[in-house]
Amino acid sequence: MNINQLIEQFEAQSIAGGDFNHRNHLRVAWHYINHYSVSSARERVHQGLIKLTKVLGAEEKYHRTMTDFFIDYLLQVKWYLNTDSWEQVEERCGYLLNDAKSLIGIYYSESLLGSDHARKEYIEPDRLVLDRATLMLQPEDYPVFDMQLHDSPIIVSMPHHGQFIPHDIVKQMTAAANDSADTDWYLTDLYEFLDEVGVTRINANYSRYTIDLNRDKSGEVLYAGADNTELCPTSNFDREPLYAEDNLPDSEEISRRVAHYWQPYHDQLQKLIARAKEQFGYCLLFEAHTIQSHVPRFFEGRLPDFNFGTNNGATVSSEIAALLEEFDTREFSKIINGRFKGGYITRHYADPESQVYCLQLELSQITYLDEQLRLFDKTKAQQVQKPIKDLFQKLAELLHKK
Repeated sequence: MNINQLIEQFEAQSIAGGDFNHRNHLRVAWHYINHYSVSSARERVHQGLIKLTKVLGAEEKYHRTMTDFFIDYLLQVKWYLNTDSWEQVEERCGYLLNDAKSLIGIYYSESLLGSDHARKEYIEPDRLVLDRATLMLQPEDYPVFDMQLHDSPIIVSMPHHGQFIPHDIVKQMTAAANDSADTDWYLTDLYEFLDEVGVTRINANYSRYTIDLNRDKSGEVLYAGADNTELCPTSNFDREPLYAEDNLPDSEEISRRVAHYWQPYHDQLQKLIARAKEQFGYCLLFEAHTIQSHVPRFFEGRLPDFNFGTNNGATVSSEIAALLEEFDTREFSKIINGRFKGGYITRHYADPESQVYCLQLELSQITYLDEQLRLFDKTKAQQVQKPIKDLFQKLAELLHKK
């Protein structure tokens, strides 16, 4: 049955009990959250289920907490996948569709879900908060990184793209870690044109709260004399503690995270650089980052839109430096080597004498997000993508002349 037929029968309470299975429950909820406000969608699902179960003589099957959990889960999926496509949900969310009992068991105990209180009223999870940091699309752990490989001298690295925090780690953290607020949101969507222009991409899946891939694994400070976040951050950008004072990650735990999350990303990055060098004789590593437009901890006022970092010219050739100086960012503001001069990755891997160049773009999130909700704004994004795409074309042309 198509979605219009399903919604019509659900709202008329005419659907047969045998046809209203778990998948169709989810399809109805997905339809509502994509066509109404969250509060209105939630109310439509609940009222429809109450009426339907009464008509079917199965009122005992209505469960307030479970219904709200699956609505909340679908909202997290919608935000993560940045889509309204049910087909993408079916493709990416096998855990939800095929083993919902195990999935909800990550967040709720059986005893709580089995209580009359949870059936009648919404109860918060007692095992783990469901949010952008803890969302599980599959029972297996996420890979440390995802990669799209092309034959290109340009590599785009996104070390702060990840939003997930492993559950064993997030359970040690405070509520300030919820939602992985300091993520470089939706970078793969913002740079979706990379496949079209044939540029290699590597992006992290785990949050910088787990471990910051753009810091030296030795723990060496990035910006001397400035306010820095650590290899394993102990506070968020608002200076809220991510751990209780007596529960900070010790040296053994930090070493474990280096081995499990930091090292694999950097090993792959080195392989990509070596591959590009072997194929072309040169390589440009482009560090793609974004940050909130206002972060008083790091800078005063509103950040410029485009913030290029080349460690004061040390990580690029004079030709690339000149290109950045001349580059027209259209209606967007620009600064080079201002507050952001390039992080550990930019500085560590650059070797201009060997034709390995590195530059960082720290883009203000106001250019492509609804900053308050941290959600992708397609209209904004389409505008800022134009100069970013122009930049890649100009960089490719410049490198091709070598």
